[in-house]
Amino acid sequence: MGVTVVFGIALLSACLPSPGYSASDPGEITCGCHDGQSCYAAAVEVDARGENGSTGEALLDYSQCACFQGSMAGCNTLAHFAKDWVSACERGDDVVNLCAVAGFVYHHGVRVPARNGRSFDRDAALAKASFAAGSAVACATGSRGRVRDGFARSVTVATRTA
Repeated sequence: MGVTVVFGIALLSACLPSPGYSASDPGEITCGCHDGQSCYAAAVEVDARGENGSTGEALLDYSQCACFQGSMAGCNTLAHFAKDWVSACERGDDVVNLCAVAGFVYHHGVRVPARNGRSFDRDAALAKASFAAGSAVACATGSRGRVRDGFARSVTVATRTA
């Protein structure tokens, strides 16, 4: 009986997508946190390590999941981060770190309710330009695809057609 349960759990977890951004579709995200508050708490924990090229994708991941799961704090944080990172890159501030993060904003896209701020469509050309500007960090970090940390819930971020 115990073997069947373990096998059943292993089979179920193998069928669920891994949490994080999809390696094959950068606009698709699978949330590994169980609810908006736990996703927001994870974003706060990552943010404590600093906003830079090595934490940017995880900050987007957890904040986007928090927002999708009803956390207004997550939506506000995500809108604030995305706007600030993109603006800083455009101004040439801390190019190595913030342009790498701006590249993730354009690579994955950001979706927030209008009352929380601006959403960003996926834009391959702007992602490439941002990654190139912050290449010292972005090339080393790149999009890691999926972040693994628990239960999966799939949500697809809308994409823009060029």
